[in-house]
Amino acid sequence: MQVSEKKKSVLQLLKFILIGASNTAVTLIVTWALQKLFGTFSEAEILTYYLPMVIGYACGILNSYIWNSRWTFREERRRDAREILLFIAVNLVTLGLSLGLMYLFKNVCGLDAWWMRTIGANWFTKLISGDYFCTLLASGVALLVNFAGNKLFVFRRRTEEPMETTEE
Repeated sequence: MQVSEKKKSVLQLLKFILIGASNTAVTLIVTWALQKLFGTFSEAEILTYYLPMVIGYACGILNSYIWNSRWTFREERRRDAREILLFIAVNLVTLGLSLGLMYLFKNVCGLDAWWMRTIGANWFTKLISGDYFCTLLASGVALLVNFAGNKLFVFRRRTEEPMETTEE
């Protein structure tokens, strides 16, 4: 990799992180709002914890594709069916990872209870509950995995098309 390619990759990572921050904000705001909304009429964990994450993540995916295809990976984008399908696939894998990590952090590691014990019941834990803390941790890990997937599979550098030979 040439120095200019390294600089370009670093710049892309910085752009991806900025967009990732906005995606994370979109995801978390929608997730938080839906957790509060669904929590008013149900106590089922699937409705109050996992479904809001799926819907929030879908909103973040849309934001991500729009900004990354227009800004971060503008030179590499193709805007064809392959790119869109790969983008969706990478994001679905990342969603699966996020949900798996949320489950792991909450139900196996008990980080939700740890967070509440460590911070204590106050205004801050009303804003960022133990469940939401696990969601934040999972989202951070998912951001790194998502960048690697997008860089390596979705928006990889275009190679020159081989010249067609005509048979006579």
